[in-house]
Amino acid sequence: MNDCVVEPLAPEPSVAPPRQAAARKRLTLALVASGMFMAVLDTTIVNVALPAMHAHLGASVAGLAWIVDAYTLSFAALILAGGVASDRFGAKAVYLSGLALFVLASAACGLAPSVGALVTARFAQGMGAALFLPASLAIVRATFHDAAERARAIAAWAGIASIAAAIGPVAGGLLVDGFGWRSAFLVNVPTGLIALAGAWTVVRPSAPARARGFDWGGQIASAIALAALCFAAIELPTRGIGASEVLVAIVVAVVAALTLIAVERRAVDPMVPLAWFGNARFVAMNASGTLVYVGYFALLFLLSLYLHGVRGLDARHTGLAMLPMAASLSLGNVLAGKLQGRMSASRMMTIGLAAATIAGPATTALLQCNVPWGLVVAAMAVFGGGTALSVPPMIAAILEEVPGESAGVASGLLNALRQAGSLLGVALAGAATMLAAHLSSALTVVGVLAGVTYAGAAILAARSSRAPKHDKRAEPVASR
Repeated sequence: MNDCVVEPLAPEPSVAPPRQAAARKRLTLALVASGMFMAVLDTTIVNVALPAMHAHLGASVAGLAWIVDAYTLSFAALILAGGVASDRFGAKAVYLSGLALFVLASAACGLAPSVGALVTARFAQGMGAALFLPASLAIVRATFHDAAERARAIAAWAGIASIAAAIGPVAGGLLVDGFGWRSAFLVNVPTGLIALAGAWTVVRPSAPARARGFDWGGQIASAIALAALCFAAIELPTRGIGASEVLVAIVVAVVAALTLIAVERRAVDPMVPLAWFGNARFVAMNASGTLVYVGYFALLFLLSLYLHGVRGLDARHTGLAMLPMAASLSLGNVLAGKLQGRMSASRMMTIGLAAATIAGPATTALLQCNVPWGLVVAAMAVFGGGTALSVPPMIAAILEEVPGESAGVASGLLNALRQAGSLLGVALAGAATMLAAHLSSALTVVGVLAGVTYAGAAILAARSSRAPKHDKRAEPVASR
């Protein structure tokens, strides 16, 4: 009788837990991606809200620039520290801490009585994002153990960020027109609290890496190097390359970077293991990501100026005109997720970047010719889609090249380099506007720049496929 009772019950536990585990994984992915969604959405909304801030706070042009750039500066300077904290203290704890700081800073932004208070709160927002962004990727790395499944999850994570970029200008216009500029920040408070409660409940804590000394020298040197580089890139378009502030910032960035290398060589527990840079595939993927962000953000910046200054479009119509590029980013990430496992990361990146190499300059050329708008839309879509096809396999490949307990600092390094690339791209685009006689000429120059950087990224991706397989077990113990 015992056999008759027990046997029918045996299959049930083997069916239910996998379903529950799969549902929990999907919910975990959605929750950690919500932080990235808010960070990207907030960036685009702020740009739309600048005229209203100018009117209500009396902000100067320089003040408006710092309202935008304060976030970028603190984010880029501290993201490596955020990655190290994620590995040291656990990805869930750091993600929740960063998101809580981001929500509090958003409330402070929405209630700011002056430009100075708003800039300070924006610095705090960037600090929060620097914590939760690398932690979110570390959570994805720990949640999805199968490589193909993880690659699809990363594609979905990147796709959610692309959706935020696509709807940001439209959502920003509706919020600012309907509820004022403060709503652009205050909208993060209820959505952030929901994301915090969900992540607290659903995301499983991961065991932090073994206890080790905190690399204060590396942390300080990296923060100074990234902050100085970002400052130089931000100020270059307005002050010029010969300005003393820009030159001093460049010198500080170089000295701090050299100091970082020297400190990491001697550190018992280095923040960024130098052994990683002996991995040709790891280096190629990071360099490729940096080049992509240089070209993409340079072109994005100039397209916005051209559509407004030459074509005469207002902010809302400029956003709508650039929507094909943003929308194709989202669709490209979906396609990348479906292709993961069927195609190698290097091949997928090479195809996407090669297409974007042609489509970027084509977009700028077609805009300046009397052609049907549909051709311009098609070129923008190929450029955005090709870019998106390269990003998820790039992230997945980098995470595969490092030990699992170092996923936070690896994603922090990638995002720090990409952020520096985006700032450099905007700086180069700004310099083109000052040196060229007309915006049309500057757009042509930046189109060529995008083609060159994307071609370089494609070559690096193609060559990475021939790099020897890296053995993570062979890394020094101190780096793990």
